[in-house]
Amino acid sequence: FNGRIEVSKTFDLGSNPSARAKTTNKMANRITHYIREVRDELVNKVSWPTWSELRESTWIVLVASLIFSLVIWGLDSGLGFSTTQFYKLFK
Repeated sequence: FNGRIEVSKTFDLGSNPSARAKTTNKMANRITHYIREVRDELVNKVSWPTWSELRESTWIVLVASLIFSLVIWGLDSGLGFSTTQFYKLFK
């Protein structure tokens, strides 16, 4: 130790092109492996609904959305009307 801070020129693999290439290959291999695993899971492990189940679920969502929107519209109209009547009392 001579009182200086040691600095490595190869910390970021800057002066060693083959080390940088190995790191890039490892990264590409990891990404490829990840994509293969994702595809395998989506094709072989996920239980997808049948078309009839999908249609049934779609209708349930559409009807529930319609009912919910009608409830919100009714509340909005009722509160708007009551607010208007309330302000008319003070004119």
